[in-house]
Amino acid sequence: MNPAFCFVTHNGVELLVCRAWWGEGIVHGMTTRALSFRDESFADSAHSLCQAVGAAALAVPRQSHGNQCVQLPDNLEQQLAREGASSLFRFAEGDAVVTPCELGSSVAFGVMTADCVPVVVRARSGWAVTHAGWRGLANGVIRAGLERLREPLEAAVFASAGGGCYEVGPEVIEAIGSSAVFTAAPGGGGKVLLDTAATAISQLREVAPQVRAVSAEICTISDHRFHSHRRDGERAGRALTFVLPPPGNP
Repeated sequence: MNPAFCFVTHNGVELLVCRAWWGEGIVHGMTTRALSFRDESFADSAHSLCQAVGAAALAVPRQSHGNQCVQLPDNLEQQLAREGASSLFRFAEGDAVVTPCELGSSVAFGVMTADCVPVVVRARSGWAVTHAGWRGLANGVIRAGLERLREPLEAAVFASAGGGCYEVGPEVIEAIGSSAVFTAAPGGGGKVLLDTAATAISQLREVAPQVRAVSAEICTISDHRFHSHRRDGERAGRALTFVLPPPGNP
């Protein structure tokens, strides 16, 4: 694990966090297998997470492995209060979510993963959280999220399928293009090992070279603290990577 990241237990919930951001008091992180955000357990897990981090609600998009970027509504807090919504708010289809810094700090937002790459970007204008599987990496979801932010500054790439385990076919590399980071898989046969986190950082630097990007360097397939669809198949749970944006300038 990269020492820029660490595990914390916050009010009973275990999180992988970016050490510097956590030190600044920015509430964020990636959940472990202690919580699962699959459909049947989502509401309970969302409630547990919101209670632990002091959020009024958790907003997540309806993910589709595409490149759609959506923004949280500016009046989200008022909308939740008016509708008496629970701690879960599914607001639009998309795989990247952005929020202006003016939103405040009562609503957390994030994306679900189980081997795909969760990326959190900090900018002068707010925050973005992106879900990027290999299809998202091929479809340009990293670019889509960055282009909706003004002056992106930093990016944290959390645990995802690592370059030592994630075997894919050459068609995946062809779809992603020149930004793909991979090595030949043992045994030949044309298969390769795709490093999803390194590929995400490659794309971040292509779009915004000024961004300081860092990876947790944790493979969800080999590290059993995390959910993994490649390892566990259809029974795999889902992690949630989120930010509770601080009010004012981030």
